[in-house]
Amino acid sequence: MAHRGMGTRQRPSRPAAIRMTRLLLGFGIGALGGAVFAVLHLPLPWLIGSLVAVAAARLSGVPAEASATARNLLFGVVGIALGLYFTPATAALLLANLPVLVLAALATLGIGAALAPLLVRSGRVDMATAWFASIPGGAADMAMLAASYGGKPAPVAVSQLLRVCLVVILTPNLMALSGLHGDHPPIATALPFDPAGFALLYLAGLAAAFGSVKLGLRAGWMLGPLAVSAVVTASGHTLSGVPWWLSAIAQVALGAQLGAAFDRPMLKRLRRFLPAALVQVVLLMLGCGLVGLALAAATGKPLGAVLLGTAPGGVAEMSLTAKALGLEVALVVTLHVTRIFLVALLTPPVFRLLHRRGSAARAVPAAGD
Repeated sequence: MAHRGMGTRQRPSRPAAIRMTRLLLGFGIGALGGAVFAVLHLPLPWLIGSLVAVAAARLSGVPAEASATARNLLFGVVGIALGLYFTPATAALLLANLPVLVLAALATLGIGAALAPLLVRSGRVDMATAWFASIPGGAADMAMLAASYGGKPAPVAVSQLLRVCLVVILTPNLMALSGLHGDHPPIATALPFDPAGFALLYLAGLAAAFGSVKLGLRAGWMLGPLAVSAVVTASGHTLSGVPWWLSAIAQVALGAQLGAAFDRPMLKRLRRFLPAALVQVVLLMLGCGLVGLALAAATGKPLGAVLLGTAPGGVAEMSLTAKALGLEVALVVTLHVTRIFLVALLTPPVFRLLHRRGSAARAVPAAGD
């Protein structure tokens, strides 16, 4: 009986062991992909290499997985590194240009909203699905909002994921090929690493992240630590830099999480919707690029930084790209943070205003649902 009881207690550990093996496999594949991209001197190697390698493994049937918890915790490393660019002079300059930040965010959101009717026709989805799939936002948040307004969450989540992945892969390479880079030094890796100072920043940032997430702030896992680091730096103090190897680990975790979202059943289920979603993402990128060109010409801001700030990618990915290309990280971060705030504030009420008659109920069902 004792032996049988002991065996019963051990059974739950087998799924846990399998899960851990798959997580380690995913991180290992991501790290290998990042190392290959680094050796090839490709832009943003640890993030993009990890994403591509894990996505390819998943689509090949390899049971590679990624941990959302690890990604969230490592977002703190990215946030701290980016916050170090908010020097007192930079913070004052950005506050003086707040109208430009708001205008850029509104223009980006307007392009996504304008493209929604096109996705209704090309993707054969209802307006609620098309609307929340076209606005640059978090995959989970937009999918949840779409469902609450009668839309289909699966196409929305896939469209948002494709947007982030394509922007992450294409934007750094296109900018590097076009010579759009700056001479801003990599502050985070140049500063000396103080383990005690970093631990203090990280713990304070983690507390801010928990508070942000509880308040419903999208990207709070990164924005909380970023805010703490930025406030400390803007006050004229520097507690610690972030070594390159720690930044690389965080980027591998982030890339692996994005790549692990792809699998063959998902692509098969939404095969009719995916071409339309891809075209939508390309059009969104082109539209946001035009906004960036216009804003840079009108304001005299550096073109590369403005293009990254208006690009429909995630704040972490675009800010890391700015860091890798020597562009103004603080400008890119604030452009994206402003858009995040406006997405949360405006997307639902504007949808209700424009489509309050329930167009979702009248449209063709979403492909794959």
